[in-house]
Amino acid sequence: MDTNTYPITKILLPYDGSASARQALDLAACLAQGGGPVVQGLTLLHVTGGSYLARHVQNVDLRVTRLDQVKEWQRVRQHYLDQEVLPLLKEAEQILRGKGFEGPVELRVAEGKVSEQIARLAREESFSTLIMGRRGLTPIKSLLLGSVTRKVLSLMEQMTVYVAGQETAPVEECPLFPLLLPVDGSIPSLAAVRQAAALAQAFKTVAPHLVLFHVVDIALLTLSYEEGVDILVREGEQALAAARAILQDAGLTGRWEEKLVSGHPARTIAQEAEAGTYRLIMMGSKGHGALEKIFLGSVTSYVVHRVTRPGVVVVYP
Repeated sequence: MDTNTYPITKILLPYDGSASARQALDLAACLAQGGGPVVQGLTLLHVTGGSYLARHVQNVDLRVTRLDQVKEWQRVRQHYLDQEVLPLLKEAEQILRGKGFEGPVELRVAEGKVSEQIARLAREESFSTLIMGRRGLTPIKSLLLGSVTRKVLSLMEQMTVYVAGQETAPVEECPLFPLLLPVDGSIPSLAAVRQAAALAQAFKTVAPHLVLFHVVDIALLTLSYEEGVDILVREGEQALAAARAILQDAGLTGRWEEKLVSGHPARTIAQEAEAGTYRLIMMGSKGHGALEKIFLGSVTSYVVHRVTRPGVVVVYP
């Protein structure tokens, strides 16, 4: 593998101790192993949100406008960090080490709205990759992670977000393949293909398998009935050919198959992901090919929140 092409260099992982966050740890450890020294480090982030304030606000005089200047509030906050948050993050670091992660691990704590703090840190410190759980409650039962995931996805730019699946891989396996790649020939979808190709190169020893998947929108088929559907099929074949060329250039001959089907794009992608044996589905964040913006937020959001078994990867080129 040309390590310069490995897409994961700096990982941000929000951690709340939930089962889905632990699955994100599994995924992060695997991805980091594939990159080796290219992966510069991983930051474990815990964001203390509104429920933390609600638990302790009764101890503070509400007439004071700056809580951070109240000694009692400072004491309560430090106790919370020392007794609950830092042990949680250190436990996560131990889990990563136990799974073979050897790179630098940074423990970070932020305060505020969870999704906004995650997006802010990802943007300001130029992380290449965000890995997070799909759903779950924080240890203090404060916030459904599903809502956080949805908001974070809407805020991301120029990075890749991995949302861990709910299916746990056997200990000896790396939960990446088979990998489903919906494609439409657009720049974002081809960026996703390139990232998938880099992963497959890095994990050749586990016999990676990729599936190029193109959906011809059934609504367009209906509109094109009188004119014929050949043009839509040709456009689908062109999208597959563009993705195929990337995989061929990566030396992955024999490592993929292709599917061209018709249906409602979002539902069809989600059904394929759930029905197959896929471990990941990787999508570009937007598309503007013949399928009328198949990868716009509505489709991506539908897939992220309807597909629960495999993990979902959204590439923001």
